[in-house]
Amino acid sequence: MTHKNMKPFTALLPLAFLAVSATCLGASWPGFRGADGSGVSLESGLPSTWSESENLKWKLALPGRGNSSPVVTLKRVYLTSQTEDGGLWTFAVDKQNGKLIWKTQLTEGSLAATGEESLYAHRHNPATSTMAASESRVWAFFGTGKLFCLNPKGKIIWQRDLVQDYGSYDIAFGMASSPRLWKGSIYINCITKNTSYVVALSAQDGKTQWKTERSYEADRDGADAYSTPAIWKQGNREQILVAGADHLDAYDPKSGERLWYAGGFKIKSPYGRIIASPAVSESIIVQCAGNPGGGGLGRAIAFRANGANRADGQGQVTQSARLWSIERTAPDAATPVIYGDLVYLVRANGVTLCVDPATGKKHWEERTAQGDNFASTVAGDNKVYILNTSGTCTVLEAGATFKKLAENKLPGTFYATPAISDGALFLRSESVLYAIENASTTVQQ
Repeated sequence: MTHKNMKPFTALLPLAFLAVSATCLGASWPGFRGADGSGVSLESGLPSTWSESENLKWKLALPGRGNSSPVVTLKRVYLTSQTEDGGLWTFAVDKQNGKLIWKTQLTEGSLAATGEESLYAHRHNPATSTMAASESRVWAFFGTGKLFCLNPKGKIIWQRDLVQDYGSYDIAFGMASSPRLWKGSIYINCITKNTSYVVALSAQDGKTQWKTERSYEADRDGADAYSTPAIWKQGNREQILVAGADHLDAYDPKSGERLWYAGGFKIKSPYGRIIASPAVSESIIVQCAGNPGGGGLGRAIAFRANGANRADGQGQVTQSARLWSIERTAPDAATPVIYGDLVYLVRANGVTLCVDPATGKKHWEERTAQGDNFASTVAGDNKVYILNTSGTCTVLEAGATFKKLAENKLPGTFYATPAISDGALFLRSESVLYAIENASTTVQQ
């Protein structure tokens, strides 16, 4: 672990996530890792233990296969899937009883991917991108570049073809970024060898509000990214954070102006690239870059959020805002979570690190359940949830001392990130959606 340009650090407010939108405070989890992408819920009473016979509220088998994470509104859960015939579907599920409300085939197609299919087809298809949702509309984005806006009955309000509009994808394993809904806009990043940009679309009618080209030189797969935009917020200031092509950028949500950028994520491997999304809190931002298969290559860098705000705009803050970095064996696909006054990072092999956000000092390093970890880490109710591909979810008590509360197992293969809403966890395997809630005795399916 290295420490660079250490400067005084404003103390974090334990458990006070001012960066979290109000929609995360209760029933709604409207996008990938919540409203803003922090992965943090401010709810209480979340479950610690579950199985097929304990605290399983309901489960629902889904047609086809997909790894989009669940998104949750006041009364519904939404997600996508691809069937064997290539059809791309959206599903609306009753949040309380797990009954399917409607299913709609929106399109069909396959990924535009230049990498060997054997390296990704078992875990990734055009239904990997997580939806965005509000009470009145939902948005589904597929790896084909098709974006749809639906009403609560599953009827199309508008649609866009971003490949047709902005250029084809040249990306090793296919498009996987998810849309971010924020204050009336849909933000999508496209980072590939052929075309790279960040675009803001009107959530109401799909019209382009702004589009900012993103151009960095990056070697081989480093030019690709599979990350999702996150929102950084402090008081009245907000920024759209986008990671890929060995850089982290911040944009003005209203104009698309690049406010600052930071490099340093290049991996000494032709296969190094960014999958994890920015991890955000009010005071710091943590971004990871990884290498498939590990090989001891990877990097996590923390930046001072306040130090990254430059009045002159277009500021390069690679060194000036850096707090610390973890070199080698950093998380690959799993986005870290910054919870309370600690940062939790989960490597691909399940080894978890808990570090101090100001210095990067390691409080503990422990292996959770055996298996591969692709799902991103989420937290709430003083608990940290780490889900691996074999369906084992390790629940930790948040803190500077390692304390495992439980290991819970469900059948299936899990790449999707859990959602938290109304005291429940929603876990999605490739083909089954589960709702976990304390004191649940009836399983509906």
